[in-house]
Amino acid sequence: MNVAYVDLSKEKTKTKEIKELDYFIGGKGAATKLLFNTPPKIDAFHPENAIIFGVGPLNGIKLSGASRMTCVFKSPMTNGYGESQCGGFIAHEMRKTGIDILYIYGKAKKPVYLLIENDNIRIKDASHLWGKDAFETEEILKKDHKGEVLCIGQAGENLVRFACITHRKGRQFGRAGVGAVMGSKMLKAVVFRGDKKIEVSEPEKLDEFREWLDLLIKEKLAGMKKYGTPNILPLVNEAGVLPTKYWQEGSFEKFESIVDLMQKHVKRNSSCYGCIVACGKITKIDDVEVEGPEYETLFALGSLCYNDDLKTIAKANDLCDRYGMDTITTGNVIAFLMACSERGEVEENVKFGDKDSIIDLINKIAFRREIGDVLAEGVKRAAEILNVDNGVHVKGLEPPGYDPRGLYGTALSYATSPRGACHMRAVAHRPNLVGIVDRTSPKGQAAIVKDLEDFYCIVDSLVFCRFLCLPSIGMYWNDIANLYEIVTGVKLSVEDLKERGAKIFDLTRDFNLREGVKDENLPPIFFKPIKHYKKEFVIRKEDFEQMLQDYYRLRGWT
Repeated sequence: MNVAYVDLSKEKTKTKEIKELDYFIGGKGAATKLLFNTPPKIDAFHPENAIIFGVGPLNGIKLSGASRMTCVFKSPMTNGYGESQCGGFIAHEMRKTGIDILYIYGKAKKPVYLLIENDNIRIKDASHLWGKDAFETEEILKKDHKGEVLCIGQAGENLVRFACITHRKGRQFGRAGVGAVMGSKMLKAVVFRGDKKIEVSEPEKLDEFREWLDLLIKEKLAGMKKYGTPNILPLVNEAGVLPTKYWQEGSFEKFESIVDLMQKHVKRNSSCYGCIVACGKITKIDDVEVEGPEYETLFALGSLCYNDDLKTIAKANDLCDRYGMDTITTGNVIAFLMACSERGEVEENVKFGDKDSIIDLINKIAFRREIGDVLAEGVKRAAEILNVDNGVHVKGLEPPGYDPRGLYGTALSYATSPRGACHMRAVAHRPNLVGIVDRTSPKGQAAIVKDLEDFYCIVDSLVFCRFLCLPSIGMYWNDIANLYEIVTGVKLSVEDLKERGAKIFDLTRDFNLREGVKDENLPPIFFKPIKHYKKEFVIRKEDFEQMLQDYYRLRGWT
C-alpha cells in the first residue's frame, strides 16, 4: 500500500510502500492503524496530530457506491478517535494518483494548499485563499489546476470544533471536526489530479456484478433514487423518534410541510462518480440553491430547532456548506441555546422556531463572534462554559436524527460508536425501524450492532457507500467478499472479513483507550420518557446495561 507523508512544518514529502497495511484492506482500516503513529494524549490541534485520507481497492472503478473516501484523525470534539467519509469524485481522483493513503502532519508557517499530481506532491502558498469560503476556494483551485478539490471555509480557519471539509459545494467530510484540524495546520485545501489507470483482476466478472448491482438498486433503492435521504423523514416521524425541540419531543407535527415543499423545489439530481442512485437532490428556493437539504440537515436545523421553514433550512444549509460546518452539530448547538433560553439559563433570548436567529447564529459561530464563540466549542464544552447541565452528547459528539428512546439498537450504537453519538457506524436504526427486532426491547440488539459495526469497518476500508449496503435491502457479507475477489484477485472468506472487521473496530476502541476516552453511556435525557400519540418511549437503565453486557460478551471485552 502506497503511503504519502507530508510534513507541513518541514515542508517535506515522501512516499513509502507499507506491505503490512494490506491486512487492513485500505481506507479506514489502514488509516486507523497509522493513527497510532501520532504521539499519545496530544491536543487535537497539536501539529503532530495527523489527518489521514484513505482510499481502498474499490475506488477508481466505475461502479455504483465505489466513490467514497475516508479520513481518520484525533477529534477536537471528543479528544479521541475521529473519522469521516465523503462521496463525490474525490476518491476516484485520489486513487488515480497512485496514492492509497495521504498522511498529513505538522503545521505550516503560513496558509498553504497541497497540489498532488500523480507522484508529485507540492506545498503551495494559499495566502490568496485564506479568508475565502469553501465554494470560492474550490472555484479558484479548479480553474488553476482542474482535478478535484478538498477545502475548508472560514469555520475551519477559525477552529470551530465541528468544522468540516467541503468537496464539490455540498459533499462533506462532515462529522467530528476534521476541518478544524486542517485549519490548525494552516492547510486550506488539497487538490488531487491523477491519470493512472486502475486495473481489476476480473473485468468481465465486474461487468456482471455491475449489472446485478444496478438491478438491485432499481428494485431496493427506488425511494432513495427518487427522493434522496428525506424519504425517511415521514417514517421516523411516524415512529415517534424524530428528535424535536432539542430532544424534548419525538415527532414534529409540521414535518409534512417541509417534505412537500422540498419535493416541489427539487430541480435536479446529483450523483457521485459512476453511481446510478443519484441520491443527491439540488434544491432551489428563491435565490438559494443547495445540494440537499439531506435528512440529517432537515432534522438538525428543522425539527430539533422547532423550525418548519424550508427556506430558512436551505439558507442555513448553504451557509454551513460555504463556511464548512457540520449541520448536525450546528443544529444541535443552536437548539441547545434555544433550550437554555427557554429555561432562562442564558442572557440570549432565542426562542424555538426563531428562523432569523438560526441564520444569525450560524454567522456568529463561523466567525466566533459573541455567543457564537461559545457555541463553536460544541455542546459539551458550551454547557461547561455556560454552567448548565442539559447538553446532549456522547463522548462530546452530538447525536444525529434518531431519538434512541424508541430505537434500542440505536441507543446501544450511540454508546459504542468510537467517534461519539453516530448513526453511521452501525446504521442500527434500520433493522429497528423495519422490525427485524423489537425496537423497544434489549433482546437481540447487541448481536445486530456488533455485526453491523464489523461489517461497516470493512465497507469503509474498501471504501464503499452505506446506501448500497443498508441492512435488509443492500449488499451484505457474501456480496462484499465476492466483489473484493473480483476486483483484487484475493479470495477472502466471509469469516476472514468478519475477523478483520472486528480487529479494525477493536483498533478504534484501543485508540480511544490510549487517549483516555471511555465514555460508553448516554446523556440523562434519554432515560426520561417522551410521549408519541398514546405511546411512551424511554430507555430503561437496566435494559441499557443489559445490552452493554451482551455487547461486551460478544466482543470478548472485559
